[in-house]
Amino acid sequence: MRHHATLTAHLPSLSLASVFQAAAGRAWARTRPTRAYHRTSLRGDGLSNTPRPVRGDHDVRGGTGEPSSSTIPSCNTVSNHLSEVRGRVITPMLPSPTMAAESSLSAAVSDPDTRHAPRCTPSRAPVGHRAVFIAPPLGNRQASGRVSPDHPTYESEPPWEEIRESVPQSALPCVTFFQPETPPPPLLPPPTTHDDLLHHITQGITARPPASLSQVVSYHAAHPSLHTTASFNMVVRYAVRHASYGTVVDLLARMVRERVAGDEETRVLRVRSMVRAGYWTRAWEEELAESRKAGEGMPLPVWLEFFGTVKRGAILGRRASYGTALAGRPKALEAPDPTTAAARLHAVVQHAPIVTPDEWQQVPARVTYALVRSLVEQERRTEALELTRTYFQSLPEEMDKDWRRECLAIIHLHLKPGRVCNLSEHFRALGTLFGLLGMHDSFAASSTTLFFVLRTLRRTKRCGERADRVVGSFERRWGAGVVDDRVRRRWASLWVKQGRPERAEAIAEVQHAEDARRGAEDVMGERSSKGRGRRLRWLELHRSPREGQEGWRWRRLRRRMRMRKGEEAGTPS
Repeated sequence: MRHHATLTAHLPSLSLASVFQAAAGRAWARTRPTRAYHRTSLRGDGLSNTPRPVRGDHDVRGGTGEPSSSTIPSCNTVSNHLSEVRGRVITPMLPSPTMAAESSLSAAVSDPDTRHAPRCTPSRAPVGHRAVFIAPPLGNRQASGRVSPDHPTYESEPPWEEIRESVPQSALPCVTFFQPETPPPPLLPPPTTHDDLLHHITQGITARPPASLSQVVSYHAAHPSLHTTASFNMVVRYAVRHASYGTVVDLLARMVRERVAGDEETRVLRVRSMVRAGYWTRAWEEELAESRKAGEGMPLPVWLEFFGTVKRGAILGRRASYGTALAGRPKALEAPDPTTAAARLHAVVQHAPIVTPDEWQQVPARVTYALVRSLVEQERRTEALELTRTYFQSLPEEMDKDWRRECLAIIHLHLKPGRVCNLSEHFRALGTLFGLLGMHDSFAASSTTLFFVLRTLRRTKRCGERADRVVGSFERRWGAGVVDDRVRRRWASLWVKQGRPERAEAIAEVQHAEDARRGAEDVMGERSSKGRGRRLRWLELHRSPREGQEGWRWRRLRRRMRMRKGEEAGTPS
């Protein structure tokens, strides 16, 4: 029972493969006297012609009751045996790590006393090699196809079936075969003309979900003979939107190498990328030098880009350094201090751009938007409000949809909360909003307007009740279209903040029904062609909503609602 006790002691620290190897070694040792000499492998303990002495006999060390020394053969035995079989056909092989582990594990599990057996260090270490005999023909067993000629069989095989049946099915190793995946079909079809390339890139950018920046860049680079200024501008605009300023530098350099001439839009995109990457001063100096060289002012679109700011949170790497050495590791971009921002605004205003006669008659809304945004960011709200009123007073009676949307974006700049966010700030924002909306008959609030108004209630008491009144007044005046996913989410979050999760659940049920209706429209394909124009306009914005971000915020809000209900249920009355 000595073998069984030792094996049981070592089982908890062994793996399944190690247990199999140990069991096979014990079975091999038990059936050894019945095997013929020419069917014995030199790898294990069958290295001599003499049968293994039974337990209790004297082994070569002269000990009684000790395990046989044939488990770990001596150097002389191996040398003599190799000299005897020198004339036979053998194939020496170097030991593998699996074989070495198997040999050491079999010796350790069969009897721990073998670890203290005397060792020798011969000059050629024959024990470390493996000799495989080419066995004679196996007769009917070989002809039957049960075994391969390269794998000799023995009269007494280890009890593999018994060992396998003793192991649970869940503990057996699972063998899976590797099947290479077929490459997915190309996202964009191959173009044949210059217009096809630009059209396919635009379709990929405005798709749902959109193509990644790397896919668009690779697709554009795969067709160099169809490159145009418009195609480069579209890819550069997409790279700027992703804050990948190193890609912008590479694309502009490729335009130079391929001798593709840039236009005014290329110039605008280059200035935009430099301003957002933190190179405002360098971009301003280069454009001033270009204007002096041409003998005229900057184009209006280029001039407007200098009212922008850095992309907060973006990482500036070495490839986006625009030729200058970036010291140290890549760093996150930060907004300039108020003094620097004020000096830049003064420099931009002092250099008037090139304005067409039509633009002299009516100042474009984007110019007013850029000026008001700069003033609001510097906390100069009084000057920003005066500038906005002056511009609205000059508006004509008839305006198209795009113009009204640009004017509404200017109004939204004034709804940005100030340094102090309290109830007084909420009423100030409401007064400013209704005063500006009343300056033109075509102005109407949108869901974004209501979303910004609700933001001013976050730090007020009874914020949920006040939100109910604000949402009700907006719906009565401008219809139910002013309530969208973002408005419902902020509305419900205000009720959770007030401590009324049951009111928030009612709003969440309405949102759930809206999601189900929208999902049915997606299945029917009714919304597949909608929103492409809007997603294309997002490329011009400083920030745009992310795909799936609203759903993630709703899931987080529902988790807060469950936690608040759990807290109320656990609170004793």
